[in-house]
Amino acid sequence: MPEFEAKRGRKRHRERRKIHTRGQGERKRNNVVMVRVDEENLNRIDELVESGQFSSRSEATAFLISEGIKAKRQMFEKMAEKVSQIQELRTELEAMIAEDTKTPESIGQNGERQ
Repeated sequence: MPEFEAKRGRKRHRERRKIHTRGQGERKRNNVVMVRVDEENLNRIDELVESGQFSSRSEATAFLISEGIKAKRQMFEKMAEKVSQIQELRTELEAMIAEDTKTPESIGQNGERQ
């Protein structure tokens, strides 16, 4: 009898786990990120695991990161625009520097560019 209860408990746990992974759009988590967290945040992550909602700290932390990014979606959209502008300016700057530092062969005898 106890073995049956244990199997049933594992099945329920797997079903709950499927709910959380389905919510993430079936995306694979292939990237590893190591983070340091304070004691309070670690306790919250452990509570998610202990509640049976997630089977590991990794799954719970991935969920929290995903939810945080969703909650700050507008900030990330604005930030992406600014990063794009910064990249464009860097490209312009590189082109300007490259133009200004052409090889000596392209400079004439009187010091002017040819």
